[in-house]
Amino acid sequence: MTLAAASLLALALLGPPPRTYYWRDAAGQTHITNTPPPADAEILESPQATGVVPEKPIRPEPVHQTAGRGPRSEVVLNPTQQQAWATLDQRLARARAEGDRQTLEDVTDSLINDCLYGNGLWARPLVPALTVLLMGLLGWWLALGLRSGPKVPMVGGFILLGLAFGHVLLNLFLYHPQSVRLRQNLELLERHMGTGKTLRAEQQALLQQRYLALEQAAEPFQAPWHFPTEVKALRDAMKRVMVEP
Repeated sequence: MTLAAASLLALALLGPPPRTYYWRDAAGQTHITNTPPPADAEILESPQATGVVPEKPIRPEPVHQTAGRGPRSEVVLNPTQQQAWATLDQRLARARAEGDRQTLEDVTDSLINDCLYGNGLWARPLVPALTVLLMGLLGWWLALGLRSGPKVPMVGGFILLGLAFGHVLLNLFLYHPQSVRLRQNLELLERHMGTGKTLRAEQQALLQQRYLALEQAAEPFQAPWHFPTEVKALRDAMKRVMVEP
């Protein structure tokens, strides 16, 4: 929470966002720009951005799709998300112009943390924990019914079984959704870094390698410490790309 608050404060220090124009061209295509539209454009009303308070920092609204893998999948943004990401792009451009490296890193951290713990994901580790507890209680209850025999090994065996089930559930219900959200949102960040250009080929290759490693670490039978290790590696790689585009 402290890191997220620091990110918001850093964004707030960059000042108010530039004006956003909503307009439709002669072909009927809708545009969202930060420059005035041409004279023959049809001016549209600005969409009401739910949850965005005037004169307060606007953060990108992370997408929360939890399905789909593979190479870059195009994410369709609603008007609120489009406005938030466009505003972030402008503020990051201003941070770059001012040499504000801390803001670039804080925005990266904040977005990654939202992908990891936002939209209720923070509570999902309770599922494997409850699995271990229930299996331990089941083993204890069965052991009570034994007049003789190895009661302690039975309880220990059920606890180990609960740990195995809990680990599979952790990967399926937490690590996999986290890996998908991280990839989708960080690929959006790649296109809104405030540089006005695409990443270099070697930077794209580095991030794609980290996305793939993260998805592999989210497989059900990977070691439990593998996914957090890959998250840290992805965080470091994204920060490096962010500050040195």
